[in-house]
Amino acid sequence: MKNAKTYKSLLVMLLAGWCLLFLRCESTEKSMVRAVYLARTEQRYQAGLLYQAPQAAADAAEASAALQFVQAEGQTMERALAAAEQALPQTASFRLCDYLLLPKAAEPLLTEYEQLVLRRGCGRTAARLFCAEGEIEHLTTQATLPDALMAQLKAAAPTAPRLYQHTEPGLLPVLGWSAKEVTIQEGGVLHTVAANTPLSPEQAEVFRLLAGQGGTRQLWLEGERIGIRRCTVSVTLQKAQVLVRLDCQRAAHSPLPTQAQQQQLAAQCAALLQSCWQQGMDVLHLQARATLRDGSGASFDPTKNACPQWRTDVHFMLY
Repeated sequence: MKNAKTYKSLLVMLLAGWCLLFLRCESTEKSMVRAVYLARTEQRYQAGLLYQAPQAAADAAEASAALQFVQAEGQTMERALAAAEQALPQTASFRLCDYLLLPKAAEPLLTEYEQLVLRRGCGRTAARLFCAEGEIEHLTTQATLPDALMAQLKAAAPTAPRLYQHTEPGLLPVLGWSAKEVTIQEGGVLHTVAANTPLSPEQAEVFRLLAGQGGTRQLWLEGERIGIRRCTVSVTLQKAQVLVRLDCQRAAHSPLPTQAQQQQLAAQCAALLQSCWQQGMDVLHLQARATLRDGSGASFDPTKNACPQWRTDVHFMLY
């Protein structure tokens, strides 16, 4: 009995040691790709990889894991990505590839990359989508920019759509960089299958409000900054018009909006809804609502029907 317990303890120790060795090999013998950059010109593709490759040191506490960036070109997307992978110091691992950056979020480019990910595993379909503005050479030559880029990607990620959602309308955050810094640009790019439309900071905040995205929304109303920490959007379908009601809870230390400010926000919501409808985008999912209510949503198809009349009301809670 005593020998059995001894053997059991020995086996547990050996298993634990093997697991630690496996995890260490996984982290030090592969270049962990954290983000992919893709661009296309008339004749070539450009691919960039933001990666992390820990460098071993005599003292484990001094091991380096700074982010770095490599880029490559190719006649096809697959060749460009393969060339970028070959430039990595170790075998590429896309297990932690959470972000995809594109200077222009063209639908054919997204579809091609998604199919390549499914076939080759060179990325993740759950990666967050971003528009990128900046010279890619800065990321390869400026040692501090890759880490700064990762920090901004993490900050903007909660509102960014995912790759597998690229056929649905979505608002892409815009990251820009120079030779010195990386910033999250104000506004965003409204992506649809048909087109990409830049939105002003005010329009982007209104879109996020209507889409029910989390986080505090900051809006300038009648020259005063108003913070909204929570918003409930209610929709009522009628024959001649659509009633939209926003019940908002203001952020801490934000003043209670006046009637004029509430009317201004209501007008901004109606204008954005109309603009999106004209681009074939049903922000409030009216077609699905009509289908659930009547069994058919044909009368609320933005690609076939004229824009409905919007009646938008905004109310703020007193607390």
